[in-house]
Amino acid sequence: MSSNPLEEQVGRIVGNVLAADGAIYLPEVGSLCAERRKARQLTRNTVRPPYREVVFSSQQRGVSLVEEIARVLETSGMAAAEAASTAREVYARWLGRSREGDTLTVSGVGVLRFKQFTLDEAFDRRLNPQGHAPVKVRPAGRPDWVIWLGAVAIVAAAGIGIYSYLTTRPAQQPAPAVALSQTTAPESVAGSDSATLAQPLQNADIAADGKMQAVSSTAEETASAQASAAAVQPAPESPARPAAASVDEPAKMTSKRSYVVLGVFSTPENAARAARDAASGDVAITCGVYRFGAKYLVSPFESDDPEACTLFIRAHAGRFPGMWTYTAR
Repeated sequence: MSSNPLEEQVGRIVGNVLAADGAIYLPEVGSLCAERRKARQLTRNTVRPPYREVVFSSQQRGVSLVEEIARVLETSGMAAAEAASTAREVYARWLGRSREGDTLTVSGVGVLRFKQFTLDEAFDRRLNPQGHAPVKVRPAGRPDWVIWLGAVAIVAAAGIGIYSYLTTRPAQQPAPAVALSQTTAPESVAGSDSATLAQPLQNADIAADGKMQAVSSTAEETASAQASAAAVQPAPESPARPAAASVDEPAKMTSKRSYVVLGVFSTPENAARAARDAASGDVAITCGVYRFGAKYLVSPFESDDPEACTLFIRAHAGRFPGMWTYTAR
């Protein structure tokens, strides 16, 4: 019995529903449901990553495969009533070809045998691109001594600069007063008219010259004090920011800190590519790359509070499905 093209697409329809973490009901058979399994620590240094599997249920769950076939027919322009009738015929023929006794083969997805569903290898890779192999985790050590040494050096330099500024800053002094005696008129002197006229002019010249010298001396001292204060005062430093995990140089994870895991990769090139892809969307997300045993872990978010990681995963589940939380030991 020959099959038409729509019967050959039934397996693809089932696979698309399961890949979206859904469930699909096969009339006269049961339901296939995609379920997520959390990461599990097997030993002190070994972690099994989270994965998805397909389980069978005898109860009706999810959408009906017949309705999904009808929806595909309607998108091609077929009327709703005709599409529903044709979908039932297509499903009946597909079920007759795919089921043999207690075994049902869904092409491109897997095989149902005695209520146990086994995924095809290609579809398993689609659901679990990171694989199922346990990952070895290197125990987190103490913080690098270089970081502590750098922090101490920064604090010491800041302390020396502040102390130097406070001790060498020139004290504010009042401006020197101009001698008023030079600007006052001299006492009356008995004598000729020429001596009486010459003495006020001479005193006036002395007074004007003394006032100019006093003003010039005051300006020079003020400029010198301002220059000394500017030379001693240290330039303001920008606030230090925590060092982020570099994509090019994978970093070590901090003990007891929780990380949202976007994926685990076997090479740094693959990890760097995943981090760049995450930053290229409509809402850019900066990812860090960390050493994860012999592999490399890509994390878009980290926090000391595991609940914060859970909220981040929920907020970005639509764009990055399959994220999970790992807490460093």
